[in-house]
Amino acid sequence: MQPDPAVEHANRIRTGTIAYHEGYVGEGDGRLHFVEAGEGPLIIFYHGFPSFWYCWFNQMEMLKARYRVVAVDGLGAGLSAKPDTLDAYRVKNLANQLDAFVRSIYDDGRFILIGHDWGGALSFAYAQAYPERLDAVIGMSAPPFNLFLELVHTNTEQQTRSQYMQRFREITLQDIINDGLPNRIWQEAYGKLISTGMLTHTEGELFRSALADPRAIHGGMNWYRANLAGFTESDPSYQWPDPKLKIEVPSMLIWGDDDTTFVEDFLPRTAEQATGLSIISLPNVGHWTSMEAPGSANAAIESFLYSQLHVTS
Repeated sequence: MQPDPAVEHANRIRTGTIAYHEGYVGEGDGRLHFVEAGEGPLIIFYHGFPSFWYCWFNQMEMLKARYRVVAVDGLGAGLSAKPDTLDAYRVKNLANQLDAFVRSIYDDGRFILIGHDWGGALSFAYAQAYPERLDAVIGMSAPPFNLFLELVHTNTEQQTRSQYMQRFREITLQDIINDGLPNRIWQEAYGKLISTGMLTHTEGELFRSALADPRAIHGGMNWYRANLAGFTESDPSYQWPDPKLKIEVPSMLIWGDDDTTFVEDFLPRTAEQATGLSIISLPNVGHWTSMEAPGSANAAIESFLYSQLHVTS
């Protein structure tokens, strides 16, 4: 199997002597690709759509001297499996897969979970379902999954902002190929980050390559197909875990105040679902919090983790 060019690039530009290594867990339609570095308490990073593990590079660089940092290519993305069956992408099954993944590379000990976008919604849901597995959870740019469902079913402004999600549910793999969607989505997601210098041109090409396979776009859209009914079709069977469950582990939400993906009502509503949630707002930052303002995001993460684990260099 060919090595991941993003891993090779990460090792060319890394600071210090701690290198990045890649691996796989599982087989066939359950295979997950991951990249790791460092030793110490375990941190798992889970990205959203459209992205892959490298979106966490700045955070991994900051933390690898004190933690074992592991970034996953989510199911349907990067070099992970891209199954066609929608059931594989249900949040419950993704959380169970994540739990099995961590047990396979670590042990039964507790870990820290950090997610962005869909990865953030999944991370909060995992924290609600598996509090005994976590020391802390951090979500970026997304509410917990059940709150997300509630917003798209009851909030008309959120429905307007989320129309693209309905379109994603209807797009076929052949549509993706015929319409050249991989390059169009890459340009829309990362063009500004490249033009403003938040990503180098080399890094931009890594993201282009990760999204070039139409199945990676289709796999990302499967998250929407599997977990979202029509906006007027409120179906309790989509909820997971039990909506009565709170986030009881130490938790933080990081968002950019220029992010228009979700209505701001999700911030106090998330606080209602989490005990002692810390909310960090990054001024003049959009949806890509880990890459648009890595210094501010890193400082927030580092301060939060120190307050919970007291890990120092």
